[in-house]
Amino acid sequence: MIVKSINVKLDSEELLRLVRIFLDEDKEDAFLFLKEVLKPQVDQATREQ
Repeated sequence: MIVKSINVKLDSEELLRLVRIFLDEDKEDAFLFLKEVLKPQVDQATREQ
């Protein structure tokens, strides 16, 4: 398996949402954040290989 570094960019709303997840320990929103925000960026970064 090849490991590739990627940069994740968050706008101010996404960053605020992430901080709220950490503070509230909201597992459900954490999963949605991974699915809605991070997964598309990872998919895009790995597609460019």
